[in-house]
Amino acid sequence: MSLPAELSLALEELRGSMAARYPDPVFDVRATPEGVVGVVGVGAQAQAVRARIGARWPDLAVRLHVLADRRPRRACWPQVEPLSVWRGRPGPGGAGASLTTELLAGDPPAELLAVRGAALLVRAPGQAVGWVDRAAPFRLGPPGDPGRLGLTPVLPGAWSPSPAWPQVLDFVVAQVGRPYVWGATGGRGFDCSGLVWRALLRVGLLLPRNSRGQRACGARVAPAAVDAGDLAGALSRGRRVSHVALALDAERVVHACSETGAVRVEPRRTFEQRYQVLGWRRLGGDGAQPAD
Repeated sequence: MSLPAELSLALEELRGSMAARYPDPVFDVRATPEGVVGVVGVGAQAQAVRARIGARWPDLAVRLHVLADRRPRRACWPQVEPLSVWRGRPGPGGAGASLTTELLAGDPPAELLAVRGAALLVRAPGQAVGWVDRAAPFRLGPPGDPGRLGLTPVLPGAWSPSPAWPQVLDFVVAQVGRPYVWGATGGRGFDCSGLVWRALLRVGLLLPRNSRGQRACGARVAPAAVDAGDLAGALSRGRRVSHVALALDAERVVHACSETGAVRVEPRRTFEQRYQVLGWRRLGGDGAQPAD
């Protein structure tokens, strides 16, 4: 079949928009007589291509391989902490790149998705996709199945805070005052979701790595019924930046706060004045409603 003259231009526009959203995207997409084919890093890129092509050329086939959806055969096991996972392909020491997440010794591994020059594209625990410097201290080994590693992915009713809560409480309180660092999970400091992710990983619970994923975990709980271990999903007022906090009890929360630059405990009322709370979630136990 003959290709529309505007198709190559549309793909170039998509490539440009991907570069603006992802500093160093895997986006090898081309037009062929059989349709649009190629390789992309994450599902959102594939969705954008299909939406753009489908809107203008609905009869044109789109066949894309999404690296983040593949089942990896190898993984990067962190050896010296922290193992940094960067948003873009890092330069020496990760200079100039934005941190996506970090892994500490003893953490589950980051699954290897692709190799591009001196960097590895990986999927870290909690579905964080990013780049690891090939010179970073890690060992290659088989992927780590969460169940075999003693981890439970979060499902409604999968966990009750009662037995493990003292460990979680001791950990988060001990982090008060540590710096807020975007993408950090305890190496350089914490971001909001990194603090919650690390605290619950220590008791065998594997959450999504970002705040949007965490605020969809578990089941809804009414504000009047909030108790220790519940999660607050929120937005920063005026900036619309996603945020998450952990309730210490019905009246206090702990969170890594970007506004103050540190992990802090504060009254729930103060937290709700600073942030627009979208809802409270309970990862398990009584009082939760069915997940939406």
